[in-house]
Order: sequence, then C-alpha cells, then structure tokens
Amino acid sequence: MNPSFLMELFEGELNIQAFLQESQRLRLIFQTGAPVMPAGQIVQMFCEGSFVVNKYTWYRVNQNTSTAMNINSNFLTLFVTTKDSGEYKCSGYYNGTLSNSNTLNLTVVERLSNVWVSSTPKDLVSMEGQSVTLYCQAISHPPAVLWSWIRLDEQGGRQEVGIGRELTLSMASESGHYICQAYSNFLALMQQQQSPSHTVYIVYFPMTGSVYAGVAGLVLVLLAGVLLPLLLLWLWRQQAKERAGQKTLATTSAPAKGFTGPAKAPKGRSQAQAGDEGEVYMNCGETNQAYSDLCPAYMTRDDTYATLG
Repeated sequence: MNPSFLMELFEGELNIQAFLQESQRLRLIFQTGAPVMPAGQIVQMFCEGSFVVNKYTWYRVNQNTSTAMNINSNFLTLFVTTKDSGEYKCSGYYNGTLSNSNTLNLTVVERLSNVWVSSTPKDLVSMEGQSVTLYCQAISHPPAVLWSWIRLDEQGGRQEVGIGRELTLSMASESGHYICQAYSNFLALMQQQQSPSHTVYIVYFPMTGSVYAGVAGLVLVLLAGVLLPLLLLWLWRQQAKERAGQKTLATTSAPAKGFTGPAKAPKGRSQAQAGDEGEVYMNCGETNQAYSDLCPAYMTRDDTYATLG
C-alpha cells in the first residue's frame, strides 16, 4: 500500500475527530447586550451546543481563577452594574464528558444619567455686573465626558457658547435660554444627554448722577444703621463708668469706724468757719511724729491730739 495514501488517511481521521470534538464544544454568545454595556441595562448570555447537555455550570473568571455560579440553565441574565465586569464561560456534560465553552469579556461602564442646570445665585433676575454661574449636574457619568453649553435664540437657533461643566455670565446681552449637553464615547460606547433649558435674565441698570446720589444715600443710611447703635453703646458704657466712679467715691468718703462726725472747731475760730462743708481742722501737739490716722486714744483734750497714731 502506498505510504502517502496511508498518511492522507491518517490526517483525514484526525480532522474528522477534531471536527467532532469541535461540534461537541459549547459556544457562548451574547443573546442580549454587547461586550461593552452601560450600567443598569440587561445582558443575557446564551450557552449553545449541538448536543443535549445534562447539567450546565456558569463561571466568572477573575484573575485566572474561576468562580462557579449556581445556575443550571443555558441562559445567564444580568441586570448589570460596574461590579459585573469580567470574563464569563459555561460548561456542560455530554455522555459523561465535560465540555467547556469559550469565554466572553463583559465591560460595564457607568451610565450617563439625565442632566440638569442649576445656578448661583438662584435669583431669577440679576443686575449687570453681578456674576451668574450655571452648573451642569448629573447623578452618574462615565470617566470621560465632554460638557458643552448651547444658547437658544428667539428663532430657535443654537449657538455653542462654552465648554466645561460651568458657565459664568455677567452681561445683559447674555440673557437668554441655555441648555447643557453631555457626550461620552468611552470604550466605543456612545452616550449623550441634554438638559432642559434654563433661562437667565440679566438687567442693564445705568448709573446716572441721580442713581449715584441714591446709592450714596443708601450707603449713608446703612452706615448710620451700623454706627448709631455703636454710639449709643459707647454712651451707655461711659455713663456706667461714671456711676461706678461716684459709687466708689461715696464709699471712700464714709466716716471711719469709731469716728462720730466732723471735729469741733478749734478755739478762736467762729462756728461758721468750723462748719464749712468738707473742712476739718486739727492741732498737732508733737510735730516730730509722722502723720497717720487720728486715734481718739491720744486725745489730751477736745480737738487736740498728742500723738497721731
């Protein structure tokens, strides 16, 4: 027999075996969803094969380790979050032989939520010269987002006026309707949102001479409202200090203990002179003694003290 013919026959048998093995291999596909999905969506994987599987087992592959999932079905349905990102595969038994599927990689991206516009200050009308800042708000969004601002005119036209999550306005000519747009194309997953329109009114207020006078008067009124209470408080404190000083003076002017009243006028002086208010006369018998409080124990006679003790 020709050796080449034998070789071709052997290779043919190997190909047939490989085909049979491949036909008995399970295949994992996305029934609903795609390899990259936004959070909050439904993803359904289907484990299909050309043979009847007695029992299915699903695995989640993470860092070269497989974690079995308690699901005996050829379908796996997930309401995905970012924690569901990873690789998945399924397996099943056919005639006592375990057959494994290919792996599917699933990446879940944070969903771009609805966006809206807020402002600071929140007043509906602002004066020209005062800054009004608009903010584009979103509860959730993927890592890379392009934020832009669109101004709508009265005819329905659209004009892009800014990029970024904030837009600051200060001129009366900038009054109008504004919307915020958010766009993302992260990992080839396109997401886009547009906010409702937000109206901004900025009023022009000319500063004429009379207006300046009015503003100056308003400033004076405000200053008076601040300074007048401070002035009244200062006057009250001054009066309190004066009352405290008078009280202290009255206390120090009280007669000493054991002293019954003003001394009698010395001989040779009239009663009227001795009775002058606030005047006290005394005789000093010994001039070499230092002055001290008058001590009644050293009186030699009326109105005369030998020693100042």
